[in-house]
Amino acid sequence: MSIANYLTALDAQRDQLARNLTAMGVQASESEKLNTLVPKVLQIPTSRPETTLFHSGSDALQTYGELLYTYYVDGYRSLSGFADIYPNFCCAENDYAIYYNQPDFNWGATIYTMCITPVRITPASRILLTYKSGATDAGEMWLVRKSSQQMSPAETARYIHEKLSGGEAISVPFGWLGSVGNYISVLHDCSGVSADEYYLAWKAVTDNTSPMIRTVKVLEVTT
Repeated sequence: MSIANYLTALDAQRDQLARNLTAMGVQASESEKLNTLVPKVLQIPTSRPETTLFHSGSDALQTYGELLYTYYVDGYRSLSGFADIYPNFCCAENDYAIYYNQPDFNWGATIYTMCITPVRITPASRILLTYKSGATDAGEMWLVRKSSQQMSPAETARYIHEKLSGGEAISVPFGWLGSVGNYISVLHDCSGVSADEYYLAWKAVTDNTSPMIRTVKVLEVTT
């Protein structure tokens, strides 16, 4: 993606974020800059329906350790299994946030993360990520329609990744926003997605972004 195209996409994300916030009862304008819009996510009323797919904390590995899977050069592993091998990935030092770090993986490693718990997505849904990123850059996030087959967690992870590799996943507009060392919360639009149950997945790279994710939720926008 060229710089010009990426900046255009970033402007579109800003406009969509402003519309999302307005729909959820938070005063926001498309003329605002991202650094004023992003903090307003914290003003979203907490009573709205939501599903938490990951949240960092001392119980993160116990709660989500077998509900998220990774795909890396050494194959498929649960979050717990991956953290056992790569000690900085989800550790106490970072309050068990998911950290796509260079000490574990060196520069430029690509890691896929997949939530194997299906979640109901409608055009009114928004995917909320709270994270740190070292730079603003393009990202990739997908929804994969839930399988009708009964599968083990590892088989579900393989199914999701194979759908990504085969181009059979739905791309969600997504990009990492540089956060200057602070956590930010960003909503991602699902208005073009047909209502159904989906698995959520995303790609991260250990480059200038090297993101650290604290929370992944699905919210329902009601007007």
